[in-house]
Amino acid sequence: MADNAPLYLTDECIRSNKLLQLAKLIPAIQNAMASVSKNSDEVIQPPRTLMQIPSLSGVLLSMPAFSKNDDALACKLVTAYPGNADKGLPSILGTVLLFDPTTGKVSAIMDGTEITTWRTAAASAVATKYLHNGTAVLAILGSGTQAQSHAETLDYCFGFQQIRIWNHRFEKAQKLTEELIEKGKSAIAYQSAEECVKNADVIVTATFASSPILRGKWIKPGAHINAVGAGINHHSELDAELYQTAHIYTDTMASAKTELKGLLDLGITIQGEVGDIINGTKSAERERITVFQSLGMAVEDAVSAKLIYDEYKKIKKL
Repeated sequence: MADNAPLYLTDECIRSNKLLQLAKLIPAIQNAMASVSKNSDEVIQPPRTLMQIPSLSGVLLSMPAFSKNDDALACKLVTAYPGNADKGLPSILGTVLLFDPTTGKVSAIMDGTEITTWRTAAASAVATKYLHNGTAVLAILGSGTQAQSHAETLDYCFGFQQIRIWNHRFEKAQKLTEELIEKGKSAIAYQSAEECVKNADVIVTATFASSPILRGKWIKPGAHINAVGAGINHHSELDAELYQTAHIYTDTMASAKTELKGLLDLGITIQGEVGDIINGTKSAERERITVFQSLGMAVEDAVSAKLIYDEYKKIKKL
């Protein structure tokens, strides 16, 4: 590598060197969510641009952000191609550019899959912490990358007695279940989504479903749902009855006004941001069904990339 050339860190490098550790990532994501909700200059995060590619069933997004507290300036470029699963590729692929915030020079170019995977799960863990009480049974609808990261991250935080997995292809649910069991977790695969979520305390939807896979009549009072998947939009996995019954929170209202417009047009109220709960400006009604409608924020990518960069420099003594 030439002197002063940007670092290039692959997903494999990030994984093998353990550059993104949950013990550091989760507090960083919590702080970022709190900062966004303060409406100060701590975070600059314009709405992401989203370009649909209908002929290829794909999406390209651009997500820049600056976190003053973390001294982190970055931009993520991400593509979402649901058909990639059949090609042995992640459905979501991304590249993160990390900049020196004082000069604007590129410090590092990173594969974005590990960042997206784990910062999304970390945000769900933070939301679960602030919106929910009991955590005995975790049910996950989906069995892909996000399903796995959510199973591991939420279990790391809360220590579930049982993790349930459902997928419309049962063999994929079985595969993820076997992987979780190999890691010492109590997991079981389900052929029925309704049975999977029955009496579950925390539910994750992590699919590309274009129509509801989770229905309000299946959910017990006081359950919490992390809705992280995206089909034709960010809110296609849950049915209208569930949205009308639950208290809904998101990560950023600025993005919700456009990306959750379909919900707002139905007269459904979004209570606020998870950061509002963290900051104590709002309180959650934990006895009700709560939904964290995860949109994903660029600042989460920025602080994650900065954590990776700092950790890499430390272990390589740069």
